[in-house]
Amino acid sequence: MALTEQKFKTWLSAYGRAWEARDGTAFAKLFADNALYYWTPFAEPKKGPAEIAAAFLAASNGQREIDFGARVLYVQAQLGAAHWSCAFTRARTGRRVHLDGVLVVQFDDGGKALSLREWWHTDER
Repeated sequence: MALTEQKFKTWLSAYGRAWEARDGTAFAKLFADNALYYWTPFAEPKKGPAEIAAAFLAASNGQREIDFGARVLYVQAQLGAAHWSCAFTRARTGRRVHLDGVLVVQFDDGGKALSLREWWHTDER
């Protein structure tokens, strides 16, 4: 699959909808069977859709009022990069959290993520 800006935007929209809905099944469907998800540059990657979905659900379980957005930075061959932001309210404390980051995704021929690497920062008030 030749990645286009529109295909990447569509994938990012699905990623955001899954996060906003805290939908682990929809989130897992975005990733190839052998996908690697690097949540930070220093952590071991989550491996495969099941492990990725489990980590996603554990992280998003305490989030409410989630608002995700992303802007494509570039697309080249099977690689896409985006600037993203997300805000949510912690269910336990009611505190509002803002995340700002960059992600780089390598896609397989079927349009699923083979590798996703993120760099992000958090501000919580």
